[in-house]
Amino acid sequence: MDSKKTTALAIKRHDIDASHFQGTYKKEGKNHEQTNREALFLYGRKLVMDELYILLETIPKGSRILDVGCGTAHLTQWIKDRGYEVYGIEPSLEMYNYARQNFPDIEIKQAISSSIPYPENYFDLIVSFEVLRYLDKAENIKSYHEFNRVLKPGGQFFVTQVNLFSTDFYYFFHQLKALYCSFTKKVHHHCNFTTPAREEAMVKAAGFSQVKTIGRFIASNRLFYKFGKGIGQAYSGLMEKIFGRQRFASSPYKNLTGHLIVIGKK
Repeated sequence: MDSKKTTALAIKRHDIDASHFQGTYKKEGKNHEQTNREALFLYGRKLVMDELYILLETIPKGSRILDVGCGTAHLTQWIKDRGYEVYGIEPSLEMYNYARQNFPDIEIKQAISSSIPYPENYFDLIVSFEVLRYLDKAENIKSYHEFNRVLKPGGQFFVTQVNLFSTDFYYFFHQLKALYCSFTKKVHHHCNFTTPAREEAMVKAAGFSQVKTIGRFIASNRLFYKFGKGIGQAYSGLMEKIFGRQRFASSPYKNLTGHLIVIGKK
């Protein structure tokens, strides 16, 4: 499948899922009964947000930050609330419309990660949650080069990817679902399964001076949440007792986690 078709499918998938994410974010923090899917999503997201918070503590207030693939822009607003000058881009029309409706005071443009409508050396930080993972390798390479173009010297990016060897066996489930969707004619998105070493090489090739990868979230959590929220939460609690914050920066375990975080510096 060529890059244009892969990208189009990713955008279509997010058009379809936009109302689900809008509902999930709007209910976050409110007293309601979460579904298994919502509980798992928000738990994994919390661990990634912890990592973003660590990075933001090193970024001066007032710095210019771009949220690439901002979705409904709830994360974009969260960053703004912490004292930063924030912008967003989002290729999905449905997501974009929700973002503009939710936070009209934030400048949000309909655009994609490989073609950012801002000048060179403009941003101090780029944040991209669960975006490049839907694009193929060629589009990932273009996006990293584009990040390098719009970041200021010394600027950084924070990206999440999907580990090829995550212990929830997502790679195999994804391939089975792709086969099912090919027969049923349902929309199925691409997933950029990767490794820490592969990402580090790609980022350096895009011209960044520094890169590090961090694994968060024991991926097998996802398997136990399939048996119910209570079982999933009990297993997550056990993993926290064994692995603490479920954060792996140098251990080989980072190859097995559910969220692979890539941080590059220009």
